[in-house]
Amino acid sequence: MRARVLSSLLTLVAASGGLMATSSVARADTKDTKDTPSAGEPREIGVGMFLVATADVTLREASLSKGARIHVTRVGLQKGRVATVDVELADGHVLKRVAVDKIRKAFVVADEAQP
Repeated sequence: MRARVLSSLLTLVAASGGLMATSSVARADTKDTKDTPSAGEPREIGVGMFLVATADVTLREASLSKGARIHVTRVGLQKGRVATVDVELADGHVLKRVAVDKIRKAFVVADEAQP
């Protein structure tokens, strides 16, 4: 009798462990799809990204021509959203606290740029 109860109990524990593992895998898969931008959805700008100008643009005192590359060195958050970025120009000059709206209008992420 005891062996039968222990066997049933072990079966139940093993089955619930399998369900828990399956649910955590499903959650991990769901999280990955939310972090990946879909087509047409803009990617979030982050530190280390290279951006390419889509047209001639002026950022503070620097005039950049179409195709110019900049490097994001710092991101400033406001209410949990990217509000400003510090960018490094090709000559090494760093522009601090550039409004992210201006960056989004005039630049695309380098790996998404059309050759």
